[in-house]
Amino acid sequence: MSTTKHPTQLGKYRITAVLGEGAMGVVYKGFDPDIQRTVALKTIRAQLDTDDASPGAPASRFRNEAQAPGRLMHPSIVAVYDFGRDQQIAYIAMEYVEGRSLASYLSSKVRFTDTDIPGIMSQLLDALDHAHSKGVWHRDVKPANIIMMANGRLKVADFGIARIESTHLTQTHYMVGTPSHMAPEQFLGKPMDRRVDIYGAGVVLYQLLTGRAPFAGTTEALMYKVVNELPPPPPSRVPTAPAGTTPSSPGHWPNAPRTAIRMPRPSCAPSSTARASTSTTRAGRRR
Repeated sequence: MSTTKHPTQLGKYRITAVLGEGAMGVVYKGFDPDIQRTVALKTIRAQLDTDDASPGAPASRFRNEAQAPGRLMHPSIVAVYDFGRDQQIAYIAMEYVEGRSLASYLSSKVRFTDTDIPGIMSQLLDALDHAHSKGVWHRDVKPANIIMMANGRLKVADFGIARIESTHLTQTHYMVGTPSHMAPEQFLGKPMDRRVDIYGAGVVLYQLLTGRAPFAGTTEALMYKVVNELPPPPPSRVPTAPAGTTPSSPGHWPNAPRTAIRMPRPSCAPSSTARASTSTTRAGRRR
């Protein structure tokens, strides 16, 4: 049981609940009294809040998480409202999103139908296309960073290791990401571009189709497989799921992403991103 003493307020934000706590810090539910809005407040632990500016340092990643989405405005990206410091605690005030991560559904063996999957992927690719147009590469696209809401919308979160044009965090020869969703150039420390996000989206698509990641194993094993092998091809059509394991009925699936019923139209056609997604059925592998 945590013995952390939690603050009652950060800056102008009144803390109303603890949403989560981990090695990096604590996430609170808060309230902005000026505009009467509920927010999420993400903090970093004091011992990690240092002057280390290297790309992998926790403090750099925390600041980056505020700066990267701060230049983005898209319905499928978690909005950032504020970055501040109070009581020696650095915090990011961001959009409060009610929902569950796509990873939690996949780990519960929930099967997505062939009508759900296009809705999920179109929203994800549209969000990434917007980020890329603003010079931001997420670099850690995975189910854990995709929040599914009950109305069928999704939100892309956690830009902690995003690459932003024209900032000091633009080193391209630094291995960052989640091994199971990293592109070959991320493993090899080679120069990379926005296509690393298309690769990550391809892995997400593979998981939606098959219920598993294309490769598994230790980091070293994953590196070898990603760089040298092709994954088993996904099925030509989504297999029939057992009763009660699909989002066909909201009553059977709390907070279900009902994309098949209420799939919003993308704010813009994802053009080059959508075209690039045609190669992602093989986990986004590029020749």
